[in-house]
Amino acid sequence: MKSPRAPWRLARICLLVAGLASVGAPAVAPAADRHLEDAFEAAQWALLSSAGNALQQLGLRAAAGSPELAGIVRQRQDIVAMISGKEKALGQATSAGASGADALVRLRGEIDSLRAELVGVDATLAQSFPRYADLAHPKPLSVADVQALLDEDEGLLLMLAGQDHIFVWAIGKHDTAWTETGYGAEILGGDIARLRAELDPAAAARGARTLVPGMDKPRVAPFDRTTASILYGELVRPVEPALKAARHVFVVSDGPLAGLPLSVLVASAPTGEDTDPEELRRTDWLARHYAFTTVPSVDSLAVIRKYPPPRGGEKRIAFRGFGAPVLGGETVEVASAPPASFFRGSLANVDAVRDLPPLPETGPELRKLAAILGAPETDLFVGARASETIVKQTDLSTTDVLAFATHGLLSGDLRGLAEPALVLTPPQVATARDDGLLTSSEVAELKLSAQWVSSRPATPPAVTAGLTPRACPAWRAPSSTPERGRSLSPTGRSATMPPHV
Repeated sequence: MKSPRAPWRLARICLLVAGLASVGAPAVAPAADRHLEDAFEAAQWALLSSAGNALQQLGLRAAAGSPELAGIVRQRQDIVAMISGKEKALGQATSAGASGADALVRLRGEIDSLRAELVGVDATLAQSFPRYADLAHPKPLSVADVQALLDEDEGLLLMLAGQDHIFVWAIGKHDTAWTETGYGAEILGGDIARLRAELDPAAAARGARTLVPGMDKPRVAPFDRTTASILYGELVRPVEPALKAARHVFVVSDGPLAGLPLSVLVASAPTGEDTDPEELRRTDWLARHYAFTTVPSVDSLAVIRKYPPPRGGEKRIAFRGFGAPVLGGETVEVASAPPASFFRGSLANVDAVRDLPPLPETGPELRKLAAILGAPETDLFVGARASETIVKQTDLSTTDVLAFATHGLLSGDLRGLAEPALVLTPPQVATARDDGLLTSSEVAELKLSAQWVSSRPATPPAVTAGLTPRACPAWRAPSSTPERGRSLSPTGRSATMPPHV
């Protein structure tokens, strides 16, 4: 979820950027430029997210340096989460008046007990892990901090979308740049949704009988390279001098920008017809210039680079797979349902989740993976077993390869969805622990030490356009987070491949 202070911080960023303009700051500025530095750090506050916080918590466990101490850090995090949950329940019991009197007494006792336990854990950490207090409350990274974390051939793009403006910062190993564009969020969101839909229009026929009216069989549609070129010119070209030596770029973005795979942007004016495969092959896709890896926050880069996950000597499990959830949708009514119907308050509407189209082909896909890796049937969780509850109850800490095969959603795909999520078999009644959507922050809170985490999601380019299965992303854990349409090579670098590349 976004910080409630994000609008104020965005306003401050606007003022800082105005300050940049007033002092005549160049497009490519030295790292010591105070105005650019302040704006870059303020933007990080505005982009605070639950997924970024969860990755930071994962980094704390890794920073502990040993599985035993990491377990104590995890114990503290679990206690804090339990206290938070019981305090919410306490508020509800208080509102219930006399009927909640017994619950009040019980909850207060449980909270007091947990707080006493927390004091003991903190004492242990103070003695065994003195850096914990500083690491638990990170500050935004400075430009110099980021550059120290980057290799010579790496860079970082930070993109922040406001209502009427978009701000972009580029950090290279030795250079920095920023730009502001008047591309409004509404227009940007429409352009991005259209490009995403065009990446694989035929896939709307897969996984459900009919998702788009009148579409009885796959069809070929053009990819709007002109819009992809305009977006490149607005978002990337102005700051590209700072990335002149980069071949691998980390991306931090929010809002509609989170749904934009930068690799499908076009770096040179397109020629020929958008439906001509040969012209598409000759197109100067940004994927030819950079490999992109999306991270939830700038400080996630520090987590990735500084704190590799501790690994014990326990027996490892080769593979576990979750997918083919129990879903009942078949027709276009699913796609045309009002976006608000997918949420009731802060929880997903399990009836709406259940109406998403099933993906029967994902079960055999997981079984093939299991066969390749020599995993038994008991390590497959499909159908009713592919639920949030079972994911969270299963000990995944010794799993080497973890796979999900289901619908994948990005923030903004459904109204109220503030972060990426995977669709699992919904329960009869939604709870905070299980509402059928496994969000990225919940994934980051799982106890993982996997070498690879793989996801083959079927993802909607827009709810009103139908649920469209996408490409198959896989990512090395924990050094990145889920991004639709991305595949990660064994080197850890990712790219969404444009049409016919």
